[in-house]
Amino acid sequence: MAKQFIRGYSMKRTLIFFCMSTLVLSGCSSIGSREVPKETAPADWHSQSEKAPVEAQTPEQAQRAAQIPWWTELDDPLLNQLIQEAIQSNPDVLTAQSAIREARAYRKQARGALFPKVTASGGVGSSRNHDTDVTTDTYSAVLDASWEPDVFGANRSALSAADAQELASQADYADVLITLSAEVATNYVALRGYQAQLAVTEDSLKTWRETVQLTVWQQMAGMVTQLDVEQAKRSYEQTLASIPSLRQNIIEAQYQIAVLLGRQPENLPDGLGKSAPLPLSPESVFLPMPADVLRQRPDVRAAEQRVISAMAQTDVAKANRLPSFALGGSLAWNSTNLSDLFSVGSLVSSLTAGVAQTVFDGGQLAAQVEIQQEVEQQALLSYQKTVLAALQETENALSNLHNSRETYKALKRALNTSLLEEKLAIIQYEAGEANFTDVLDAQRTRLTLRKQSIEAQATELAQVITLSKAVAGNWAMKQAQQQNQAQQHQTEPNDVNQSGGSSNANNKP
Repeated sequence: MAKQFIRGYSMKRTLIFFCMSTLVLSGCSSIGSREVPKETAPADWHSQSEKAPVEAQTPEQAQRAAQIPWWTELDDPLLNQLIQEAIQSNPDVLTAQSAIREARAYRKQARGALFPKVTASGGVGSSRNHDTDVTTDTYSAVLDASWEPDVFGANRSALSAADAQELASQADYADVLITLSAEVATNYVALRGYQAQLAVTEDSLKTWRETVQLTVWQQMAGMVTQLDVEQAKRSYEQTLASIPSLRQNIIEAQYQIAVLLGRQPENLPDGLGKSAPLPLSPESVFLPMPADVLRQRPDVRAAEQRVISAMAQTDVAKANRLPSFALGGSLAWNSTNLSDLFSVGSLVSSLTAGVAQTVFDGGQLAAQVEIQQEVEQQALLSYQKTVLAALQETENALSNLHNSRETYKALKRALNTSLLEEKLAIIQYEAGEANFTDVLDAQRTRLTLRKQSIEAQATELAQVITLSKAVAGNWAMKQAQQQNQAQQHQTEPNDVNQSGGSSNANNKP
């Protein structure tokens, strides 16, 4: 009896020592603390010049930009309405929101691996002795608990990877908002440009029709030749021929906007069918410094978080090569009488501890580390590529905005000159000092320059949109954070697990 007691006491001491050792190791072990190498941003924008229509963004303006959507600077109420509807209904936005919820669920799953697992079971049975014809009922209940202490940080690294993936999904959502709002605005500006060109062309067609009739009368009176009549007819037909393509462009732009809003193409929003002026281009665009742009851009943030996630997954692969520990215990009740099932005499308890180490696996675990290291390298290269693309996009947008504004200004000056030229041609023709061909040429030049001026105005606005898209990350990231908080509030009752914790990528367990 004494030997059994000593043996049991020794076993208990061994288990207690094992438990304390694993807890100490778990507390002392550390997860890899590597950081993503930061890309060096240039001190200033190469394409920025004194003539460029941009201004350096002050801290106050940056704070305002985070609160107010960039497109409100265009001061077009219908455009504001269209973009808001697109944000609510576009399939890409809804998909990005779903991706955030998916990433949050993966994080909950990774966090759950840090806690013990408890299961309960019960059973009832009946046996009959055929010799004595006696039936015996048995009742049982079992409560099992198991836990794998995270001694070498594999589970915590997996949780860090899930944290980074959730943050990356939030950045992806912000990137979708920026891209979508820019697409709606670009198509809206293109639509208004086509409608303005159509209005000018139809007005010119009316003028050419009157000119043809006038030249016919003048030819009958011997004032002009048949050649003048044919030239007037040619100009009329050329103008008429340009109308179908403009109408087709209008239809395509309308359909594209409807689809971006999550509608059927034929279900056009109110206000798009009627012609309206192009939005006014802002005098200047506030431009953050290159380092601020990189810090704000959602695509750069998402790429950086994916590098962090890949690094954490490499740590998981490394930890999987090390020993694993397991603690377990159970409480079992067995009784032939249901009322006595949970009595002390029916209880049997057990406590277990174990350690396991892979001795040979043909190099699988080592290969997994190599795989994750290459995945990490690929993520880092993708991050570097994203940074370079962000700088290139902003530089291109700056250069294009400057050049498109200069083009628009030059075309406006040329248009004013053509108006004077047409007026002088008519005066000289009426005075007999010029041919009717000179009048027709002046009218054709005015129509061409008027259409080119409208195209240039729309192009300039499109470049304003492109530049805003390149630097508008602050507002989008704030929207992503608000969306994340709203989703968390909606799913909060389901996020709380048995340990009383909730899912949040910004909180550590």
